[in-house]
Amino acid sequence: MNHEPCKRSSRLALAPVAGARFTFHGFIEQRLQANLEQWLLIAPQANPAMLEIFRDRDRLPRRDLVPWAGEFAGKYLTSAVLAYRLSRDERLRAQLDRFVDELIACQDADGYLGPYPLQERLTGRASDGRHGALWDLWGHYHCILGLLLWYWETGYRPALEACCRAADYICRRFLGTGERVRQAGAEEMNMAISHGLALLYQETGEPRYLQMLREVEADWQHPPAGDYVRAALADIPFHRTPKPRWESLHDIQAILSLYEITGQEDYRRAFEQIWRTIQQGDRHNTGGFSSGERATGNPYDRGAIETCCTVAWMVLSVDMLRLTGDSRVADELELSTLNATLGAQHPSGRWWTYDTPMDGVRKASAHHIVFQAREGSPELNCCSVNGPRSLALLADWAVMQAEEGPVVNYYGPCAIAFDLPSGQRLGLTQYTEYPLSGRITLALELSQAESFSLSLRIPTWSRHSQVAVNGQPVEGVVPGRYLALRREWRAGDRVTLELDMSLRPWIGEREAEGKVSLYYGPLLLAYDRRFNSVDPGDLPPVDVRQLQSTPVPWTGAWPAPWLLLKLQTAAGRELVLCDFASAGTTGTPYRSWLPLAEMPDRLTLWRAGFGRYHGPFGE
Repeated sequence: MNHEPCKRSSRLALAPVAGARFTFHGFIEQRLQANLEQWLLIAPQANPAMLEIFRDRDRLPRRDLVPWAGEFAGKYLTSAVLAYRLSRDERLRAQLDRFVDELIACQDADGYLGPYPLQERLTGRASDGRHGALWDLWGHYHCILGLLLWYWETGYRPALEACCRAADYICRRFLGTGERVRQAGAEEMNMAISHGLALLYQETGEPRYLQMLREVEADWQHPPAGDYVRAALADIPFHRTPKPRWESLHDIQAILSLYEITGQEDYRRAFEQIWRTIQQGDRHNTGGFSSGERATGNPYDRGAIETCCTVAWMVLSVDMLRLTGDSRVADELELSTLNATLGAQHPSGRWWTYDTPMDGVRKASAHHIVFQAREGSPELNCCSVNGPRSLALLADWAVMQAEEGPVVNYYGPCAIAFDLPSGQRLGLTQYTEYPLSGRITLALELSQAESFSLSLRIPTWSRHSQVAVNGQPVEGVVPGRYLALRREWRAGDRVTLELDMSLRPWIGEREAEGKVSLYYGPLLLAYDRRFNSVDPGDLPPVDVRQLQSTPVPWTGAWPAPWLLLKLQTAAGRELVLCDFASAGTTGTPYRSWLPLAEMPDRLTLWRAGFGRYHGPFGE
């Protein structure tokens, strides 16, 4: 590692703020705290096989592992590091110090960082015909990612060195040996190592990592691999590519890295094309991604909306936001966070779902995909270790930095402090009940006056938005764009936003024909039997031309819903709707697609201010 780092490219529009301090309040605070106390601080102790499978990989009798067992430690570490960036909890810091050291100690002397015996490593081809390690490179990718995040967060050099030893081992195995990564099988999974190699090359400048990355890129073009770049440049939607499973989204992250490294516009165009076809054809009303663990080109498809798939979609969206600086991508992250993410997490923090359906019931992943449980790891599965990452991703996108100044993407009661490029500390405190209310007051804290541009996300769905600085109205507020406020800012300055929280419909098609989803601001609304006397099979139809609702106070038992609204339906009956994140948390059936009273024409919807004919966002 004597090479100069390949410095991060200035080709990207936005970057996460470094060294930020986050304090969240309200509903999000409760969910973050539950995630910390009930999972992150106890998961390794409750599931010691998370690391033990690395220690005894060459012992007999062999463990019966799922093919992706090597991912569990890396996914847990990635989630926990991001959560530490949000909380700065000293207990989590101490646990991560221990966990990282133990994971590094599990690495073999040759650099191997997986749970499989010597004869099966990386390719899964053993002399006895067994094929247990088919996803071994996939597991290495997640371990490299988690350790690299820890190095970036703490500067802990042994974590970076462990990453490089693992990457060196992979290079020795494939570079110039005649073996190809595509021959290892599980192409979309194992080729995700390309993203890990790209990140390591950008960090260290080691030429072999770029060479290995290029080898995997060449493998993309050979059946049965995904051919991601060429397909995207040919305007082929992602769901029609050879490998439209969710794991491919991590391979696609490597395309953005290649653009950062080379500046070649084809990589940028391919990455954007893939993201947009997923957003247009595969992102569900919940903000979740996938139907049966893959893209289908149909957001109404009733296949399982796996939590891991939604996490990958959100990670890809963070990259898209970094690349483009398009506020509509931040709208997508908000939609996924407040609905799909919180809907997948039980309010207790004890479990996450595998499938978070648009209509159905909530089932713990530990029950739904119990086949992944093993001795010493009764709670471990792909989603239990990965789901927490979706919530902790707030560290990457809540506030970002553009060349002109900070960019505010997340709205909700919170305080975020970070250093401006000048070195001065900026504090941003939000006084609001958002998303229960559209009024947001943003207070600035500075030690001395400074000129910079403060950009605010104006949600696409907010048809009528107002902004004022110190009580003075601001012009140029446009839905779906950032509002850049350039001025000399002083301590005590306040920015006030008024967002339009009117109810909005998404008219269903295909499997959701004759049905409608309703949104209150960024929140998807849902029927839950818990809050209604009517059962799911007898729901009254909704007239989207006359959407009138009133708030309903909650005085019942735990868990309390975030939002309750009473809706007058076309049949003159009342229907109580809650936020999707709260729907089904007690095991009751719920519905986010509601019966539609009458199909309105497009002109009626446009005049009513609903924008696009279908979809949660207007245009």
